[in-house]
Amino acid sequence: MLRKCTEAEFQKYIDFAYGLAADPTRSGYPSYSDGIKTKEMFIARAEKALSRDTEDILLFECGGEVEGWIHYYHLPEDKYLSTVSFNVRRHIEQALDEFVVFAQGQFQGCELILGFPAENKAAACYLTSHGFECIEESINTTGYPHKWEPVAADSSIVRVTQDNYALFRQLHAAADEDMYWNSDRIFAALENWTIFVKLRDGKAAGSVYYTAVGDGWFEIFGIDMRDNAFDKEICRSLLAAAMNSAKAQGGRYMTFFCGDEEQKVADKLGFMCVGRYVCYRKQL
Repeated sequence: MLRKCTEAEFQKYIDFAYGLAADPTRSGYPSYSDGIKTKEMFIARAEKALSRDTEDILLFECGGEVEGWIHYYHLPEDKYLSTVSFNVRRHIEQALDEFVVFAQGQFQGCELILGFPAENKAAACYLTSHGFECIEESINTTGYPHKWEPVAADSSIVRVTQDNYALFRQLHAAADEDMYWNSDRIFAALENWTIFVKLRDGKAAGSVYYTAVGDGWFEIFGIDMRDNAFDKEICRSLLAAAMNSAKAQGGRYMTFFCGDEEQKVADKLGFMCVGRYVCYRKQL
């Protein structure tokens, strides 16, 4: 069964929850086995659920024992429901089944998004067999800006601002329906984003966009190409521009979820593969 975690139970089970978070076969995303996130970061993020109206932590109990910790959040204005952690020691199929029933009862009409490491095969098997759509399969890589040797600036790459945002919008439009961070949301929070566009013949040919996650830690949310036609040279130039910029900002880590073609380019620029990510969607 699922029940709301009390403050006393929070203290009792937080170490247990983190232990599961560090095991990709028993946890959801975000991953705590990536060499970046720490136990202190896990605890600090979990504590926010105790004071936020749009978040809660559920304990999953089976056979009289607590087997799991599910930290979820809800964005009412966007009809969006997802998890900060979905960490289950045993019987994850039952935990998922109970959570879906709970979500359908509490958040009818919302879009439920669940992400897991590919290593958590039991979770993936359950989701694919229970009406969830797999919307993303990607490689989780990490770059290290503090070790990066800056390359010469590419004169055909420009920084995106409010004034030239249309360059980015025309590239990102193809992804607008499939991701939370669509063109409008990024524009509304542009001060939190760093975006570069590569020009060819005066037209936008590709873009990279990233944001700060924490102190010295950045995440590339994507690289867009004109007509979705991958070009490894454009990809290389954009990644180099992002790494130059992140290094100038004192960055130590650059997370990048990417496809196989992008990963080959990223690998040559010093990015390391730390896992594989799968993401599922269901309309409640």
